Amino acid sequence: MSEIKIETLTPVHVGSGNLLYCNSDFISANIDNEPCFAVISEKKIWKLLGEQHLDNWLEVIAKKDNIYEFIKKFAPSAEASNYSKRIIVAFAKANPNDTLKEAIHNGTGLPYIPGSSIKGAIRTVILASITDNIANKENLIRRENHGRITISAKEVEKRVFGKDPNSDVFRFIQVGDAYFETETEIATRMINLNYRNAHDNLMDNSKPQLVEAIGQEAESKFQMKIAKGYYDFVQRKFPQVDKLPVNSINDLFRLINTHTHKLVEDEIEIWDNRDKAGGENYVSEMKNILEKINACEDGKSCVLRLGHASGWRFITGAWTEKLNNFKDTVIPASRPNNRNYAEYDFPKTRRLDEGSYILGFVKLTIL
Repeated sequence: MSEIKIETLTPVHVGSGNLLYCNSDFISANIDNEPCFAVISEKKIWKLLGEQHLDNWLEVIAKKDNIYEFIKKFAPSAEASNYSKRIIVAFAKANPNDTLKEAIHNGTGLPYIPGSSIKGAIRTVILASITDNIANKENLIRRENHGRITISAKEVEKRVFGKDPNSDVFRFIQVGDAYFETETEIATRMINLNYRNAHDNLMDNSKPQLVEAIGQEAESKFQMKIAKGYYDFVQRKFPQVDKLPVNSINDLFRLINTHTHKLVEDEIEIWDNRDKAGGENYVSEMKNILEKINACEDGKSCVLRLGHASGWRFITGAWTEKLNNFKDTVIPASRPNNRNYAEYDFPKTRRLDEGSYILGFVKLTIL
């Protein structure tokens, strides 16, 4: 196993799947003159107020009343730490009807990036880097069901990684979880950079969403291994197991850095050419990331993008853009109920926060 350092170059959100409701599951607080969100702890409230106020508490829950007002009524001297399980630094104000997309935490409350999320992003990189060598991709991805055209990468993935889970070579690439310290969480409001926007500014805040994330410049470590010896043993017994796409972590990191570099360069070129205001900050952020990519030591470190708000091009690896039927099949299948968008480039939006900061970039370094 190799020990890998992971640094968040930008905030990273990997979701728990839960939505936290303002004034019910979390409240706004000011701690040491810093705006924060306090995530409510039912256990602490029970300890703070006791059984005698249980009926009042249940009434507040049923009516979806403000939990903060309830606490202050029966425990006026209580501080946020007395009734919350964690404090999140807030880079956005919470409105009464807001929900907060919760970041994933382990059983002890530590925020973390699951190894499965890191591994999934790596799988996308490898897939995008190898698909040039696969013939007939246009037909492999196309599916027709009762006249409806859909697209799926499953058949292409089988050509790269193996035909089923038992023969999938990616099981020989092992990635552990990366646990971060408490109080590295932040909350920010995500909006769209949208060149369909009819106004002069590309920033589109019509569909905002509060998101909890691991903040920028947080660090952790995780274990990673390409089990070459185990692979050789299995491959001798089962020759049908496909070839490993990479033989070392050094080779893998070179592949990741080249892939991310290409996508970031593409983003800069796409948005540098827009004739409306609003995209310049996004371009500036991408240029900062490009500098970090270029500064990586060959085979020793790389920049990877993962998690929420990574965007279609990074999530898929953008390899389908090279296909002959990309415009005729891939785009229409990706917009089945949005025919009004046909005149716009695909994808037409990018997700970023109100300050034009982007999410999902991490730097990996072999220790």
